[in-house]
Amino acid sequence: MEDQGERFAQDLLDSIFRVATELVRGERASLMLRDDEDSDFVISRAVGLAEDVRRQVRVRVGEGIAGKVAAEKRPVLAGGGISVGSERSYKTGSFVSVPIVVNDVTRGVLNVADPVGDRDFGSADLATLEMLAGHIAACLQQKDQENALKLLAETDPLTWLFNRRHFDRRLAAEADRAQRSEHLLALLMVDVDGFKRINDRHGHGVGDQVLRIVAGAIRDAVRVYDVPTRYGGDEFAVILPEADTESAARVGRRVLDKIAAATLPAELVSAGERVRLSIGVGTFPRPATEAAALVEIADSAMYEAKAAGGGIRVWEHSLAVGPRGAMRSSHSPVEHVPYLADPSRLATPALQKVVPADLLETCNAVVVGHEGQVITVALPQPNANAVEAISHASGLAVYPVYSGPADLAATRRRLAS
Repeated sequence: MEDQGERFAQDLLDSIFRVATELVRGERASLMLRDDEDSDFVISRAVGLAEDVRRQVRVRVGEGIAGKVAAEKRPVLAGGGISVGSERSYKTGSFVSVPIVVNDVTRGVLNVADPVGDRDFGSADLATLEMLAGHIAACLQQKDQENALKLLAETDPLTWLFNRRHFDRRLAAEADRAQRSEHLLALLMVDVDGFKRINDRHGHGVGDQVLRIVAGAIRDAVRVYDVPTRYGGDEFAVILPEADTESAARVGRRVLDKIAAATLPAELVSAGERVRLSIGVGTFPRPATEAAALVEIADSAMYEAKAAGGGIRVWEHSLAVGPRGAMRSSHSPVEHVPYLADPSRLATPALQKVVPADLLETCNAVVVGHEGQVITVALPQPNANAVEAISHASGLAVYPVYSGPADLAATRRRLAS
């Protein structure tokens, strides 16, 4: 959702464009903008153009009239006895195109064509559009500055990762998106083991270096769309959209590999010390049912890892036992199970007949697919013994998925009705 400053900037651009079309009256007008020097120009606002044309038009620097204006950073006026030359024929042969330049970079082009009434565009129209283009440039520059300030306000000055303010905002947004799209959202909580001892023994300067090294390891390990943050003190958090526990654990292991290979401060090297981390993994909307609970279970997993010896061990939430779940090492032999959001959409009474009913009840399982020699079975937790028993009883290979006890109970009620 756009914040108040963004809405104000958009309203201001709308207002300037409306003034331009009222003062320099043409049957067609467009405001073309681009985000940076490497992107194409797209139509941001237009009059007299079909919606599908607006969506499809993309102009590169140097291509066509607008592209030439952008490349040369000089306006083009045709009509009224003044011509700069163009191969393009408008309805009346009269048009004006003006560049919008911010810090010597063309960020947009303002175009008006086919003047209303029996006239051509003239130098007064050109001057008007140049003045309004200057206002648009100022608006874009202010927007850039506001975005830079906003980013600065949500960046930790020591590590240059996002800060807690940004984390809270993004976690809420990603949790909402995960719930709507029925995708898992994962969270890593990362803590530096023995950080107080490092500060006490070697000083806060060395402690700050350690935090920057950990931040660098996290930044190098995460995916391009993950959100690495300094959560507070010596604790970090990474939001991982569309990731299950196994994907999150892989990112965590990359963090550990990066930190193990990092160049440490001389004080730690001479003392024979290493930087060690404890990492916890949680997922949403199972087992966490809200964003705050996701932080809690990931933090709990991290403290369980620390209590078990910390170091370079990643711990996962098992998605199963008890209200808080049971913690297990990511290196344990328990089979990874993907998540299925809504088994009721796939389960049918006929599918349940491929497995003895008493075995399904014992394993708390539901059959949600059957193709060839493979059946897909939803279980409330990773359970290798249940998979083996169902495979033996059915004579088929079993592909297990996780759906959570509540989802399975609701599915069984629907099947029984």
